[in-house]
Amino acid sequence: MLVLAVGVAGLLVGTGAFGGGDGGGGGGTASTPPPARTSSGPASPTAPPARGSTTPPSENAGLLPFGRTHRYAGGVEVTVSPPERFAPAQSSAGHRDGNVAVKVDVTVRNGSDERIELVTVVVRGRDGDGREAARVFDPEQVVMPLEGDLLPGRRVVAAYGFDLPPGAGNTLEVDVSVGFDGDAVHWTGELGRDPAVTPSAPPPAGSSGCGPGGCRRWSGAGG
Repeated sequence: MLVLAVGVAGLLVGTGAFGGGDGGGGGGTASTPPPARTSSGPASPTAPPARGSTTPPSENAGLLPFGRTHRYAGGVEVTVSPPERFAPAQSSAGHRDGNVAVKVDVTVRNGSDERIELVTVVVRGRDGDGREAARVFDPEQVVMPLEGDLLPGRRVVAAYGFDLPPGAGNTLEVDVSVGFDGDAVHWTGELGRDPAVTPSAPPPAGSSGCGPGGCRRWSGAGG
């Protein structure tokens, strides 16, 4: 009987039933699976963005095209129309001879629950070179800033004039902030066509002419 007990104990020790070894109390040493095979080739690089791609203006970027409406955090909505060139009256102020006068309509809608003071709606303009444009005030043509207050749910429109020096580019940027501590939102776009410049009339039918590209004969409408 003693021989049998010693034999069983030896068998258990040999099979690791009592733990021991380098693995602590975790039993026998578990075999480690071989690492997964991976491709020996280099990883495919991420495709670069297309050359010449542009990101359109977005509200999140704070840059909008003229005609777009922006809703501020307090619920006030503002829309800035595309700029139009105009000839200021003699009684206007802020315009200099030789400069280009343009105006935009600024529409404000009070979507909040409280009356707002329109003096807190601040409008500024910048020319194509990034310089702040002088304001033009023309009461005769009702090119005057917002004033008074605006009740909830009501809307008001005012025309703002700007004086741009010649050669300052063909774009205008208008910044509008609502509230004395509010962030400005920017509208941008090209200036309107000069109404004083009329397109040249097409040559009369049957006439011909020659130029660097050769000669041609106009047969009528559409050339």
